[in-house]
Amino acid sequence: MISLVNKKKSNLELKKQARQEAGAFSSTHGFGALRMRVRLILLLLLLLSGIFSTPSHAASPEESTQAGTAELANPFSDFVPFEDEYDIDEDERFMYFGRFFAVSMGTGIHKFSGNIGKLYNTAIPVLDFRMIYFFDFRLAGQLGISSASHAFNAAPNGAVDISLFRINADLKYYFDTKNMGAAITSSNPYVVGGVSQTFRTQSFQDHNSVEKDNAFAISGGLGMEFALKPRKTSIGIEGRIHQIFFEDRFTQEYLESGIEDTTGSMYSVITSLIFFF
Repeated sequence: MISLVNKKKSNLELKKQARQEAGAFSSTHGFGALRMRVRLILLLLLLLSGIFSTPSHAASPEESTQAGTAELANPFSDFVPFEDEYDIDEDERFMYFGRFFAVSMGTGIHKFSGNIGKLYNTAIPVLDFRMIYFFDFRLAGQLGISSASHAFNAAPNGAVDISLFRINADLKYYFDTKNMGAAITSSNPYVVGGVSQTFRTQSFQDHNSVEKDNAFAISGGLGMEFALKPRKTSIGIEGRIHQIFFEDRFTQEYLESGIEDTTGSMYSVITSLIFFF
């Protein structure tokens, strides 16, 4: 009887110990499984964040090139001039091969037309002096003076000596002749136009008196220049028509001589020697 009781106690203790061991094992196994699940969840979150995160903007090759250019840019290298390459080349050619300044000394004739031409004789010689400044190969400006003497004899004033002194400002444009024949190219043709102020002195011999007046004038014409020494010396010839607006050009002062008024134009032909600097 006692042995049966002891045997049952021992069986109960063995079962209790087995339960404790099984519980310890299950708790240890459960904690390990929990850690594994946490790791899996973290790994999954990392993968999801990598998939759904916004990718950084990748610079295209052009943007990379522009960025590199912007980094290398400076206030001098990125300057864009107002002139294009053709204008710059023309300026450089003009600096090397162009003419900058010139002085002209010449002589020639003045001849009037119309009614005033019936009074005034042909003036020869005419003294002419000019200073010329070249803006480029084609365009030049000039300031000049000229002096000429005329005379006539007509009623009612008799013998009269006329002195004309002109101050003129002109623009000259040289034609582009590089694609033309050698004869035209060597002549350097140009067109000229300008304004002037003409100072007139009239000496009345029979009345022993002098009258002075002045008038505004416009002129235009054509000319040519032949090089004697390139870029050093040239000889030029120029023809112009002048319209001088004398105040008394509509008066009938010389009606006794059959001249209704003194309207008309003046023509000039000047030959000059030009020195370039």
